[in-house]
Amino acid sequence: MSRRGALTLGLALWLALVLPLALLVHAGWAPLLDTDRAVVDALQPAAADSPAYRGVLSVLTDAGTSWVRLLALLPVVIWAFRTGRAGLGWYVVVAASLIGPLTSGLKLLVGRERPEFADPIYVSDSLSHPSGHSSGIVTLVGLLLVAFLRLQRRRTRWLTLTGAVLLVLAVGLTRMALGAHYPSDVLAGYALGAGWVLVLGAAFGVLPGRREEPEGDRSLQKQQPPERNGP
Repeated sequence: MSRRGALTLGLALWLALVLPLALLVHAGWAPLLDTDRAVVDALQPAAADSPAYRGVLSVLTDAGTSWVRLLALLPVVIWAFRTGRAGLGWYVVVAASLIGPLTSGLKLLVGRERPEFADPIYVSDSLSHPSGHSSGIVTLVGLLLVAFLRLQRRRTRWLTLTGAVLLVLAVGLTRMALGAHYPSDVLAGYALGAGWVLVLGAAFGVLPGRREEPEGDRSLQKQQPPERNGP
């Protein structure tokens, strides 16, 4: 993807999804709010009635937290700087560090309270829109793809992308099933995180292009003597 294409797509996600959803939620648009409520009312009782299911959701949902993002991306940053990819390293640092404050700032502007239940599973004092776990998991997955997708062969990239999409969808589902967020919160979080990864990727010029050889492969190639032509 070109830098212009990434920038255009990132801004389009913000303008087509993040901004309209924020305005509609803030204005209390009834069709959206009614749909949001119907979805969480359908999902949350199943988690409340099954301790095992609730336990699985609680484990999966942690993938979107800031501490998991730190643990997963710290080795990436170290690897990037040690292999001469300083731009990629700084990109990961900035993107991972600021997605939390960016999401929190938008929460304050929208001012939406979290879903309320008579017997809640998830309790938090923070606001609801957009979902920080959703923007966080998209940022984490997006940064890992930017860092390592370039090192994979084309025929295996679809497996990585499929796994990434499934993880993102799973975390979003946990937020709704636990009664922590409405569907529009999750969707806005997805769009916010994806746009953030794309816009910053364009700014730092680090988005994957041609496939790179892993460091080990390149070092082996350097050590091999050139072939001789003739006796």
